Amino acid sequence: MNRSLLPIFIIIVLISGAACKTHKNTIEVKDLAKPSNKTTEQVIDKDLMLDWFDGKFNSNIINNGKANSVKGRVRIRRDSLIWISIKPDIAIIEVLRVLISPDSVQLIDYLNKKYFMENISGIKEFINYDISFEMVQNIFLGYSTFMIDKSLFKSFTNKDGDDIIASSDFNTYVEARGSKQPANFLFQAMWFNNNVHKRNLMYDPSKKIELDLQYTEHEMVGNYLLPKTGQVTVIGDSSNTRFTFDYTKIVLNEPFEFPFTIPESYERMYLKK
Repeated sequence: MNRSLLPIFIIIVLISGAACKTHKNTIEVKDLAKPSNKTTEQVIDKDLMLDWFDGKFNSNIINNGKANSVKGRVRIRRDSLIWISIKPDIAIIEVLRVLISPDSVQLIDYLNKKYFMENISGIKEFINYDISFEMVQNIFLGYSTFMIDKSLFKSFTNKDGDDIIASSDFNTYVEARGSKQPANFLFQAMWFNNNVHKRNLMYDPSKKIELDLQYTEHEMVGNYLLPKTGQVTVIGDSSNTRFTFDYTKIVLNEPFEFPFTIPESYERMYLKK
């Protein structure tokens, strides 16, 4: 593995490249945001309060210009375990299985007969980014993640009626993004509409790493409003990755298993700088 495997995609982009794309992913922010009097607590999404999540999804992954279409399944025991299975779109054979706990990540690469295991702390140090179990969990559940102290956020609104909370004004972010000189601060902004989480943008100018999560569609599943489609874009000095997912089936609050057994003959993979 190398440093192009940035936060969320250390679990996914190990899949072999397929058809080439000539374009690179980009992140756009066109909001003309005006200050708002709302508090952060009035704007953010409410706690989902679900304990078990089982979702099947179709996905497209573009990593440094190469694209893969895959089918996946994610199972979540809230705040305890995340289990992910990946199959190529045109095959029925599983190629990747991942098990994430708050402390560790384990991965089985069935295609190459290898496996990987590492503490979350080791992964954070390797990719130089504050990835967490909560961040990965919340991406799939559609819940917001604060990377910066919540008390530092200010409220804004845009022409579409979205509520936005941001750690600083957008001009500061845009200037840092366009500057060749690294800045020593973190920027995060989140978009909501009627307390529904629509977007989460995080930028670290000192490391030139930008992560943009967008939910383009939501649906009611039982009593819960959950994302139907999502898109995560990660751009850094050595990586340009976009992961889109579209849930085809969701089952909630039904206990299930997390099957995960590493074959004895498989070779272990390690993080290498």
